[in-house]
Amino acid sequence: MSRRIARLAVVLGAGFIVLLVQLSNIGYFSAESLRQHDFNRRAAAAALGQARGAITSADGETIAPAIDPDALGARRLRTYPHGPLYAHVAGYLAPEAGADGLERSYDAELSGRAADIALRDVSDLFADSDRIGDLGLTVHHGVQLTVRAALGDRDGAVVVVHPQTGAILALWSRPSFDPNIVDGLMPDGPALATGLPDARAYQRSYVLTADAASGASGETLLQRASTQPAATGIDLPGEPDAIAQLDGVTLTPLQLALAAAAVANEGVRMRPHVVHQIKARAPGAGTGDAAASADVVQEVAASSIDSLFEPDEAASLLQAMTSAAEQVPIRLVLTDGVEVAAAVAGGAAGSVGDLGGPAGSWAVLLAPADGPTVSVAVLIEPDAALDVGDPQGSGTLATMIAATAAEAALALRAVPTPVGDGP
Repeated sequence: MSRRIARLAVVLGAGFIVLLVQLSNIGYFSAESLRQHDFNRRAAAAALGQARGAITSADGETIAPAIDPDALGARRLRTYPHGPLYAHVAGYLAPEAGADGLERSYDAELSGRAADIALRDVSDLFADSDRIGDLGLTVHHGVQLTVRAALGDRDGAVVVVHPQTGAILALWSRPSFDPNIVDGLMPDGPALATGLPDARAYQRSYVLTADAASGASGETLLQRASTQPAATGIDLPGEPDAIAQLDGVTLTPLQLALAAAAVANEGVRMRPHVVHQIKARAPGAGTGDAAASADVVQEVAASSIDSLFEPDEAASLLQAMTSAAEQVPIRLVLTDGVEVAAAVAGGAAGSVGDLGGPAGSWAVLLAPADGPTVSVAVLIEPDAALDVGDPQGSGTLATMIAATAAEAALALRAVPTPVGDGP
């Protein structure tokens, strides 16, 4: 009998230890990942009506106003003044749908739960003081508007990135959706997350081939990019961990833009990011980076992912892509009338698993050609391609859209000032 009791005690003790470990894991170690899980909508519902920081573009446009429940007449729900324009960047915060985009990946900062926002000094340990975090983005409102207009009613994506820092200047995916009415459109619980269009720019991959006009440079660019198919590490949720190369060179538009950017950055591929700065402040002290009492708690420093090319190989590719642009010809004209040479590559794009279907088009463009500070990738989906049969190849519509985006980024001086030491 005593042996049975001893065995039972051992089993119960072991079970208690397992339960304690699991509770510690759920309550502490895995708490943040569980809060950000696709199916967790309770955190988003609880956040509504609570103080929350603003999201502001690089040129000062309010993408999501702050929530201040104590302000007279203030809205208690999150609103998005530009509707679909930033749906795949800012995301949404909705009682039924949960959260996505920056609302999800920076929830702790926006709500003030992050340690570097909640605790600014030792006295905060003993005071009931609330703070919230404002996000200042690298995305430039003027460039974002331009790329949306340039892509028009075609499904696809446009990515504009600063090669030397990885800062995203524009990130547009079509089709988009209006984050203000997510719950109203799809009130059926778990179907909400899967019913919205994905972000073509970084969540969907395409089978890409280079055209004759791009020459060997286009093929080299694609092949080298496909050797590193892992996630880029962008600070937005939902990026695939890896992309299987089943039908040839398969990339997302973001991966394509970063590969081209590496050509402009001596072969070094930088980690992409859309958040530039985080500021902490008390609710009601102002909004965005205009808040006088805000403290900068974080500035995102440039960091590298890897080296896709040797420096001399990157220089040769840049020269070959510049020659391809001269053959079209492609030259950018800025607002002051100054012409800027560009470097381009392009080709056909197809859907994964559908090699026999219609072809879309892709293009990358670097500008200025003699020292690129802007890298643009454009992807037009197969059912929306209008001129991929153009014998000029790099003179396709995708390249024209890329040129428009690069002109806007240069003319509006959207290129950011680097933070940190770079690669």
